Amino acid sequence: MKFYLASSDIARVERLEKTRKTNFRFTSLLSRYLNLFPDGVKYEYIKELTYDTSVSAEEAFCAALSVLLGLDTENDEDRLIIRKYLPNSVKCLDSFYYCSNPYYRNISFKDVKQNEWELKQLSLAPYEAFVYNDPLLLPDYTELPRIGFFREKFSFPAVLQNGREWMTLMPNETATLENAVKNCFGNVVTYGLGLGYFPYMASAKENVKSVTVVEKDKNVIDLFTQNILPLFPYKDKIKIVCEDAFFHAKKILPKMDCDYVMADIWHDAGDGLPMYLEFRRLAKLTPHIKWEYWLEETMVSYMRWPLFGEIYKCIKSGEDSVLFKETNINGFSDIQRVLTFEYIKENACEIGSFLNIREETNI
Repeated sequence: MKFYLASSDIARVERLEKTRKTNFRFTSLLSRYLNLFPDGVKYEYIKELTYDTSVSAEEAFCAALSVLLGLDTENDEDRLIIRKYLPNSVKCLDSFYYCSNPYYRNISFKDVKQNEWELKQLSLAPYEAFVYNDPLLLPDYTELPRIGFFREKFSFPAVLQNGREWMTLMPNETATLENAVKNCFGNVVTYGLGLGYFPYMASAKENVKSVTVVEKDKNVIDLFTQNILPLFPYKDKIKIVCEDAFFHAKKILPKMDCDYVMADIWHDAGDGLPMYLEFRRLAKLTPHIKWEYWLEETMVSYMRWPLFGEIYKCIKSGEDSVLFKETNINGFSDIQRVLTFEYIKENACEIGSFLNIREETNI
């Protein structure tokens, strides 16, 4: 990238850098909270604060969370987080809406364990915080993690490996797979099995002829076929293949009659980014197939800010970037274009190589 910016453009870049830092601080504080004590906001506090007042549950939750995050009302950045970030990030969710999902209504199984894998019912405590969707990017580049809570206990199924949650059916999973369920058609291939939520929803669609699930762990397949698949109303549409996903995408998928692929073999966006990039490289072998990827918006966000960091560093140093050598940045609007979801998605492999993000595969 070569940069030709007016002073007014550079001033906007500086404001964006300030926003990036605030985004990072807010996300870091929330990540620490969610990892260490997500049930820190207690029912008793919310009840006391909302009793006989006009304060909503969301407002009370934000007030409690701002204290637990250690935010200081005397600090300008903290005041911005309290007034803008928290109210637009936190949402009280309707448990009835999620429990009305067909999978929740129709699929019920007992706890069962096989080797290191386990099917189990877990639960969220009232007012326990969790991420319920991909982050929301506002026009001014404020990035809002979407944090939800329920007023009551909420139970959900999960797959555990050695006691660690590998796949859960929390609101985040149903929300972030909504577009994939809507968009899939014809002969579908999905990489990753888990609880079989996507195969369940996809197989129920009239315009879906078949769903081939590629899963490399036989224990997961056995758990699923013995305890969950028999409950599926359209199980005849579903075929399960025990195979490595990357090997399948490179060697087998190009020979298949396939219309749509959903890739979902990662635990979360953090560990998934290298695998996402590898799938995007392999997707070039099958340009006639429509590909989608679980948590893609979050993983694009993980690349957006290091990409902006490269832009900011070059502008401050007066140097060109070796990334996108033929691209001229003639104004702030060009920077905005480079930071869009569509631009990063289409150039994800090049950006990933520049950032040295790579999945080691043996195919």
